[in-house]
Amino acid sequence: MIKNVVGVVLGGILGTLMRYGVMITVPTEWMLWIVNGVGSFAMGILNGLFTRFLQQNMSWKLFLTTGMLGGFTTFSTFSASWLILMQEHVVMAVIYAIIMTTLCVALASFGYLLAVPNKKAGERL
Repeated sequence: MIKNVVGVVLGGILGTLMRYGVMITVPTEWMLWIVNGVGSFAMGILNGLFTRFLQQNMSWKLFLTTGMLGGFTTFSTFSASWLILMQEHVVMAVIYAIIMTTLCVALASFGYLLAVPNKKAGERL
C-alpha cells in the first residue's frame, strides 16, 4: 500500500515537472493542446501495454498513469480556461470543449490500439 502511495506521489512530481517544462518551452496557447494530447496518447499506450503485458504490476501502473500522467495533464487548467472563454465567447468555448475532448479521447484510443494491435474491428476495447 505505502509503495503505491509513494509511487503516485513521485510520478505526480515527475509529471508536474514535465508539464512545467512544456509550459516554459511552447507558446501559451499551445500548452494545453500539447500536454493533454500527448498525455491522452501516452495513457492509451500505457493502458494497452498494461493490458497486454503487465497486468500484475499495479505499482508501475499507478506511478505512470495516476501519478506521472495525472500530474502532466491539465484537466483543471483546461476547465479554468474553458470557463474564462465561456464568459467571453460562448460558441468558441463550446467548440473548444468539443474539439479538445474529442481529440484527447481519439488520441487515447489510437495509443491503446497501437499497444494492443490484435484487436479486431468492432471488438470492445
